[in-house]
Amino acid sequence: MECQKVKTLIPIFLDHELEPQETEAVKEHLGNCLSCRKELKLYQESWALLSDWKDLEPAPGYVSRFWTKLATERSFESRILEGIRTILAPQRLTPALATLSVIVFVGAFVFKQYLPTREAEQALAKMAPEEIEFVQNIELAQHIDVIENIDVIEDLDILENLDTLES
Repeated sequence: MECQKVKTLIPIFLDHELEPQETEAVKEHLGNCLSCRKELKLYQESWALLSDWKDLEPAPGYVSRFWTKLATERSFESRILEGIRTILAPQRLTPALATLSVIVFVGAFVFKQYLPTREAEQALAKMAPEEIEFVQNIELAQHIDVIENIDVIEDLDILENLDTLES
């Protein structure tokens, strides 16, 4: 048997819970291996120290005082929320903060919408009429596939009307 395997079996060996064949194999290995015998001795000493352990009983009423204190103690989150409530406690401050928040939100939205429009108007004002016409043609070019589809639909309408005229 290998040392690593024996070292994992030593606690079970000490509890006398190994199969008879394994017990014999561990005993044989321990007889030949100094390292594993030292490991066995360390386990036996540890168990001997643990058997001398004396349980201590807490002072009378300690357990009930502990649970009472734990039940009355507030969590970190509740203490933070209480701090925020004390800051916002004055009834006049809360509506003012809400109003300020709405104003800031609306102002940011309007500014975000206004700025690009203003920049576009300023750019158009600086352009010559030929440049403006060119920009308008670029917008048409971006939608050329839609325009071509409209032409196809008109052609189909004409063809349908020709069939009705021929009849």
